[in-house]
Amino acid sequence: MCHVSNTVEIIKNLEPELKSHELKWFENHPRFCHMFHIPDEPYLKLMGVWMLLLRTISFEEGEDTAWFREHALISGLDCHGYPDKYEKLGSYAKYVEEKLLSMSACGDRFRMTVLYFLGTVIRGRGRYNAPFDPFILRMANNMEVYKTFSWGRLMFDDVIRSINHMMKNLKGKAKKNVNFPEFILPLEMLAFECIPTLNAQFREHVDGCMSKYLRMCKWRFQSNNMKSFLLNDLYDALGETNVCV
Repeated sequence: MCHVSNTVEIIKNLEPELKSHELKWFENHPRFCHMFHIPDEPYLKLMGVWMLLLRTISFEEGEDTAWFREHALISGLDCHGYPDKYEKLGSYAKYVEEKLLSMSACGDRFRMTVLYFLGTVIRGRGRYNAPFDPFILRMANNMEVYKTFSWGRLMFDDVIRSINHMMKNLKGKAKKNVNFPEFILPLEMLAFECIPTLNAQFREHVDGCMSKYLRMCKWRFQSNNMKSFLLNDLYDALGETNVCV
């Protein structure tokens, strides 16, 4: 399940509806605003990521430059260097969500909304009832840093760390119930962005999408009667093609 859609929906429905203080803050944030333009897709479709992992990507330390560039271009998030001593800046998702929905509009609810967003979208855990990362909790005390911190770089580092750890544990064999707890959406789209054949067969343009929106907001996966699609479907569509862009 994709926690981005769930989190965005909760923030959009905070009272007063449509234009709560919290929603306006996210709409005016230079980077987080784009999360509210992402097509609503309740389930992740990660077969493109698996295809790259199983067939084309060899992970060695320091060899993730290409992935980092595409992550930055697709997500539009800040990916500059970390500030000095960022680890020292500065609950559970379900508890925070319940607390947030029970609060009336006030400064504390605004802080709780941002905390909920960071803990479920930016640095979410594999389980929805898992505790928030301590770094996210510390960041709740420094609201100004939210606007300028290199969230894109942090999210990319988290994803690569998770993928490296997962590939070492899998030892070349696919297993059931393997998930990607971090913000995987840009890499979920990577294979389809690079291979026109896959994009044409599995993706479709979002109607009414404004030109200023980012790449991850302009396209969505074609709907079907399944939560995802089969890896073999990608292989069949890929065929012998070697055309990438």
